[in-house]
Formats: sequence, C-alpha cells, structure tokens
Amino acid sequence: MRRLLPIPVILIAACGSNPLFMRLGADYYPVTTIGTQWEYAIDGGGFVITTVVDQTVTGERSCYRLQTGAAYSYWANEEGRLDHYEDHRVIFNGYEVPVFQAWVTYLDWPLCVGASRVDSASTFVTTQGVTISHDWRRETTVTGIGSLAGWDECYILEQEERVVNWVQTGGFDPETLTVKRTLWLAPDIGLVRKTTPDSTLTLTNFTMGG
Repeated sequence: MRRLLPIPVILIAACGSNPLFMRLGADYYPVTTIGTQWEYAIDGGGFVITTVVDQTVTGERSCYRLQTGAAYSYWANEEGRLDHYEDHRVIFNGYEVPVFQAWVTYLDWPLCVGASRVDSASTFVTTQGVTISHDWRRETTVTGIGSLAGWDECYILEQEERVVNWVQTGGFDPETLTVKRTLWLAPDIGLVRKTTPDSTLTLTNFTMGG
C-alpha cells in the first residue's frame, strides 16, 4: 500500500502545472465583484476606466453594472455563459429611439480554441409615423492562445459586428456599420487588449474589488 501513496501526489502536481487546467479554473471576464477596475491606455493618447459599480436588475434579471466613462453596461455571468444586455438605439429627428433591448449570450464557458458563436436580431419600431428597421449580427471566434505584455495563457478572440438601420421613408438609405475587433482575455483579469482598425486599448492597471 505504501507504494501507491506517491501516485495521487504526482497527479496533483501534474494538474497544477498543466496550462489547460489553469485556464479551465480561471475567470476570463471577472465582472461579478463590485469595485473591480480596469484602466486602459488608448493608442495615440488618453485613457479609459471601467469599473464594476454595483449589482442591479435590468431586463427583469439580476446583473452587474459596469461604468465606462459616462456609459453603463450590464452583465450576468452564470450557468456556463457570460450574458450581456444589448441596448440598441438610433437617433431620429433629434430623438433617441430604442430599437432592440434583450439579454444575449456574449461568451460560452469554458473558452475553447476554434469555438464560434453567432448572435443576431432583426426587428423594427414605428416612431413619429415612420418605421425604422434594425438588423444586427455579431460573430465571435476563439482563434488562439498567446502571451501579451506579461500576461500568459490569454485567449485571442476575433469579433465582427454588423448593424443595419433603415428609416423606411423617402430620402433615406440603409445605414450600415461594420466593426471588427481583436480581443485578448487574460486569466482572472479579463480584457487586456482590444484592437479595431481605428484604435487600440491596452490594460495598464487592474484592481480586483471585494
């Protein structure tokens, strides 16, 4: 019996040094601890701070509210997925018109290289006697694992989001906006870099709340 004792010890040590086990046990989008804060440098100058400010109810669901500048976003991390409250609005004749509001899954856990998800919505609203149609599609693909500026075991995500708004009356053509992003997510930190064709945000300081 004594000869069997070292076997569990060896297995535990192997699990502890295995990057896969580390990634499976890490939180790649820690948005459920109030006070957690990320500070990002903007390529070309400036900075932006994101903070988990409180827990609230939005869209009939308990969630966490994050503040970035003057804007708020709402997140729920449970049941093997990260959900985001989508709140899409358009400006028409000087008024802000809500066109799509719903909880949508943002990421599935655990992350896995090669995994991809597509979310979309097609809807319309009528305001001031005019119909506005809204089509939205977002595709997110986990493309690899890498290291970035001292952060190891980062998941790299490629994301493309497309929005088409159309005021269906004379003189208006459909307005199409397509944004491509590359996201780097570090274990137990979250987003450490986001790049688009127009800008790059890089994490400079991270503080865990609690």
